[in-house]
Amino acid sequence: MAASSRTARRLSVAFAFLWVAAAIAHDRISTKVTWDREIAPIVQARCISCHVAGGKGPMALTTYEEVRPWARAIKEEVLTRRMPKWHVVRGYGDFRNDPSLSPFEIGLIAAWVDGGAPKSSAGKASEPVSERSNVLPAVEGRASARRARTVSVPCSSPVLPTGRILGLTPVVEAGGALRLTLRMPDGLEEPLLWIRNFDPKFTETYWLRNPRTFSKGVRMSAEFSGPCRINVLLSSGTAP
Repeated sequence: MAASSRTARRLSVAFAFLWVAAAIAHDRISTKVTWDREIAPIVQARCISCHVAGGKGPMALTTYEEVRPWARAIKEEVLTRRMPKWHVVRGYGDFRNDPSLSPFEIGLIAAWVDGGAPKSSAGKASEPVSERSNVLPAVEGRASARRARTVSVPCSSPVLPTGRILGLTPVVEAGGALRLTLRMPDGLEEPLLWIRNFDPKFTETYWLRNPRTFSKGVRMSAEFSGPCRINVLLSSGTAP
């Protein structure tokens, strides 16, 4: 009886897979957006730093054949902005390593999926996505880190170290939150960083798009939960 039940489950899974495969094969193409021309460059720039064999992502997305079965799921993830994964509240601070998609890129992905997710223009061969575009940001990050020195500041401290701030590496308890606001001597406030549901596995440095030079009198307002500190990366040669 148990063997019969297992056989039935296997057949059910097999039929479900064949049904999905058949549905994909018969999707009607109704868009001029193609994998080769529009979608592959987006995946190259935004996704494959994690979605490669052995990467952080649960599946590789380096070829059309790898991406196509996940097309509708990818559309849902980008429309809800769950992907690309970014642990800072969007719009609160400005960071040059933010992988978030623009509204135009999200629209392209949605149009591609809704239009049948075509591979390429007629007669054009498709090529795997290259990982080269992800090398440059990583190299730039390492170069910036070599030029910087790190000062660890408790989140409870109201004062930032003076100097030219390049980036911030927050360390918060799992599931914790941190919101940082700068208060200038003239009373103006500036949003700096906001993290919710912190995941220690994804601890990273957030590089300011426009590094700031802070002098004495600039104070930090922090709202946080649990143990918390901030590693502030400063240009070498600045005074603490």
